[in-house]
Amino acid sequence: MNKKEKNIFLKDSIDLGELLARIWNNKKFIYLFSILFFVISFIYSFSLDNIYKSSVSFYPHYEENNNNSGNSLQSLAGLAGINLSSEVSSNIPPNLYPNLIRSTTFKNKILNEKVNYYGNNISYREHLTNNYFSIDLRKIIFYPLKSLSDFILHKQDIKELDNSGLIFISEDDYKLHKILDENININLNEQDGFIELFVIDKVPEISSTIAKKANDILQESIIDFKIKNVKELYNFTSSQLEIARNKLYGIEDSLANFKDSNRNIKSDLFLNQLERLETEYNIAKNIYNELAITKEKNAIDVRKNTPIFTIINPVVVPNEKHKPVRSYIILFFTFLGIVISIIWILIKKPLINIINEIKT
Repeated sequence: MNKKEKNIFLKDSIDLGELLARIWNNKKFIYLFSILFFVISFIYSFSLDNIYKSSVSFYPHYEENNNNSGNSLQSLAGLAGINLSSEVSSNIPPNLYPNLIRSTTFKNKILNEKVNYYGNNISYREHLTNNYFSIDLRKIIFYPLKSLSDFILHKQDIKELDNSGLIFISEDDYKLHKILDENININLNEQDGFIELFVIDKVPEISSTIAKKANDILQESIIDFKIKNVKELYNFTSSQLEIARNKLYGIEDSLANFKDSNRNIKSDLFLNQLERLETEYNIAKNIYNELAITKEKNAIDVRKNTPIFTIINPVVVPNEKHKPVRSYIILFFTFLGIVISIIWILIKKPLINIINEIKT
């Protein structure tokens, strides 16, 4: 490298000593700037509401069902338009549990649950609306006009949606569903097989109440899915048993009346009619007995295939907040203020030179 190239290299290279000296000479600016960020972060962190977390951990137990008791009724149920497959509903994989708590049905049930808010018994929907929605003056001003417009233009459309079996969600409920997506979650421990459901809220008592309710609703959904076919078979058997009972009682009464009315008659015609009535009675009695036995077997299948949930950690009202961690917020923003102030000191002089060159 010749002398000219060496001078150019030294001119273009970064002088670390000069940079450190520049930072040291502006240490007062860095100090004041970091103090400013510290104050801002302090005020911001203490303006945040405390969030409390309640959780419940459970382990699901499933029983395998070998249901053969309803095979004789499946063809009859098929003629009635009911699908009673001998296959029991398969278990819901735990990785689908988050989808259950994200469903509209689940969220609507949660929103309708009652909670105790400082002595007032209100719905969780009201609690979220009062504590998570900011005041929108424009919405308040135009609310009467919007309500009248919805009544005139959309009332019939909503009615058609309801009649078609579709679920209609209002704009406010849609926003609440978004809040529930953040407030209610599930952790799956695939290694040990247990599930943790947790709820966060600004009020510790409400977070624990909703955690318990959400756990109950989730378990009910899992049970309904698991025993759907077995329960349908049980309900169908019960309805057929009621029909068979009424028919049996009717034939019994007819047979008794026939015998009472023809007590002294022993003709062949009497014997033929008596034999036919007794045959009908025996058939009805056999059908009734078979249905009664099948119903009891199906009841056992329902109980046997109903999942059992072992609670590992029950819901406890939290005593400590979950977030925010104010010390981390303050440290982060203070460090950020130091970094920004140093960057500004380093780029200030080159930036001014660039601006002056552009002007000239």
